[in-house]
Amino acid sequence: MAVCKSSSSGSLPESGMANAERLLVQPSDSVSGQLVSVKTVHRRAPTDLVELANEVNQANKFVRATAHSKLQQIAEQIRFLQEQAKHVLETAVQDGELHNAKCNFKKRPGTVYHLY
Repeated sequence: MAVCKSSSSGSLPESGMANAERLLVQPSDSVSGQLVSVKTVHRRAPTDLVELANEVNQANKFVRATAHSKLQQIAEQIRFLQEQAKHVLETAVQDGELHNAKCNFKKRPGTVYHLY
């Protein structure tokens, strides 16, 4: 690769220095269009199968761990929703008891009454 210095031109953005030199990398003619050797790619080592099996095993562990953490989060959400439902039912029972309490006056909405 050849490195050459070029002065700032109209196509490059100005950085405050009028005649600042910039390094530009020029493409080299010695680089071919093929970046990887075909011989190297098709050559397999005896340990490739073992490495592939290890990678598959690690991927399976990762998938299981991810699924486990998602299921654990869902379980926590279910517990929280159960607690909220229990609280709503307790409040409904209490409100029903207060609404059905016997009293010697007419109940009016918006008025606070104390039940002893």
